[in-house]
Amino acid sequence: MPGKKIENIKWYSDKRAKFAHEPGIRHSFMASLATALNHIEGRLDPAWLMGGAGFAFRMFVNETMCPSAMSIFDWTEILPEVIEQAGHDCYYISRLWNEGDKEAERREQAHEFIKSGINQNIPAIVWDIADCEWGLITGYDDDRQIYDTLTWEGVAATLDYNKLGKNGIDILSVTVLGGPNGRSREEIIYNALVTAVNHASMKEWTDRPAYQNGLPAFSHWALVYDHWAMLVEAGKTENINPAMPAFAAYYAEHHYSARCYARDFISAAAGGNPHLEKAHVAYARVAALLGQVWEQAQKEEPPKAASLKSAAEIIKKAGQAEAEAVRYLRDFLSHRDSAGKAGLSLE
Repeated sequence: MPGKKIENIKWYSDKRAKFAHEPGIRHSFMASLATALNHIEGRLDPAWLMGGAGFAFRMFVNETMCPSAMSIFDWTEILPEVIEQAGHDCYYISRLWNEGDKEAERREQAHEFIKSGINQNIPAIVWDIADCEWGLITGYDDDRQIYDTLTWEGVAATLDYNKLGKNGIDILSVTVLGGPNGRSREEIIYNALVTAVNHASMKEWTDRPAYQNGLPAFSHWALVYDHWAMLVEAGKTENINPAMPAFAAYYAEHHYSARCYARDFISAAAGGNPHLEKAHVAYARVAALLGQVWEQAQKEEPPKAASLKSAAEIIKKAGQAEAEAVRYLRDFLSHRDSAGKAGLSLE
């Protein structure tokens, strides 16, 4: 078969979130996965997807709010597990910038994965389709040597075969969903909560010290705002990156989006368990606080020092609420493990 294109695939939009004036799924890998799953299965629970994947609980922050923070994690460890947590087997292939000797071989292997998936009406989730974000490959044409794509903004475009893994950033990452893996709801919830606790404790890799994740990421993020306010107060605006307001909006949208789904996932999983009920209340507080940061970041005028200081304080309070939520998750997991899984209610 020289080519095929998946028809009638649309970028996923969480209508409930939009109705509630929330961002919806913002992380481009998770938005790509949501689009693929919604197309394949014809339905999607976004809170279940984000929570089960652990991305509802993750926090990535760079010392200058560089958008690269959202991709500074161990892809080979986390991304296949995300697919497993979504209830599917996973076909994953990657190549890093220091593996140039494997470039041609890995690109050909990835191409075969992509073709096999598309022939089964399954789009591939691929890094750097556009703008250093994940997107989807939805078709291929061997005669023209071109892929059909959907960018993270839901824009239909094309990509030359020879740019796969070299479309600006020299990294290959291709994820294709397999068949159902039978992972139980109980296992998915348990794995997600363990991920939340481990991430909060910085047990997931990130490129420190410029980047931070877990609970310390909140203070790292607040410090950026404090430094920004100092420069504004000192009248040294020439030392401020002109892109900072856009970076601030990008960060606020990502992290507010995630905590809205943490709130909703824990609420759905709690089933009357007192530890998870308390965790839900705490995550709701985190989401409400980060919602204020998001609202402020969307304003078009350059921020004043007072509003920047206010954002820093709100982020610190959100970090305190998150620490409280994680303590409740630890309590739940401790009780559940000591009780032989009896602490998990799925009602």
